[in-house]
Amino acid sequence: MFRDRCSCYTLYKEAYISMINERMRTLTNKTKLTFLALVSTGILGACGSQTADEEQSSSSQVSSETTETDESSSESAASSEETSSNSATGQGINEQEFDVSLDDAVAIYNENHPNTSIESITFDEDSGKYEYDFDGFDDTSEYGLTVDAATGEVSDSESDTEDDDDDDSNEALTLDNILTPQEAMTAALEEVNSGYVDEWQLETDNGMTVYEISIEDSQEDDDNIVLNAETGEIVER
Repeated sequence: MFRDRCSCYTLYKEAYISMINERMRTLTNKTKLTFLALVSTGILGACGSQTADEEQSSSSQVSSETTETDESSSESAASSEETSSNSATGQGINEQEFDVSLDDAVAIYNENHPNTSIESITFDEDSGKYEYDFDGFDDTSEYGLTVDAATGEVSDSESDTEDDDDDDSNEALTLDNILTPQEAMTAALEEVNSGYVDEWQLETDNGMTVYEISIEDSQEDDDNIVLNAETGEIVER
């Protein structure tokens, strides 16, 4: 601060020096001393005031820069969080590839429940993971199995003895010569011309194996397209 004041004093000295010399020639010794004291006080006061203003301005600038930095960091964090969220849930399964194919998942089901028939297969997302959910049966029991689409890990394997009073008749899926899930999803999206697939299911309808494709954000808001799993022909919309 002392150095700043000295620098300030130097700036003012040249401005006052000629005026002081002229004035001093006309004053008595006592008056000269009084005048010099007043001039010095005025110069130093002006320097001190300017220095304080500069310090206040500098402090305000630092505070403003800090605020802008904090706001930028907050916006960056919000953008990162939004990006993360979209990565997890925003992309349709029609745009993704999975390490475990439908054929792989069927083979895993058959390893866990041999000599049974598959009634339906559903592919969707659960708790951040994509999974194949199987429903199967034999003459005495019904079976359930979930296969992780990324790892092939099996979970929720279960069986339940059928109730003789249950009038529901199980119908086995025919999985020979059917479209792949990707082919079925492409056909369904071409039908609606918009949206993305968030779930598909393979089941039997009147003896026909069909894909039911669930589409989000289509022109009709939400669409369920049912198509022949062998030919791709649209059965129901």
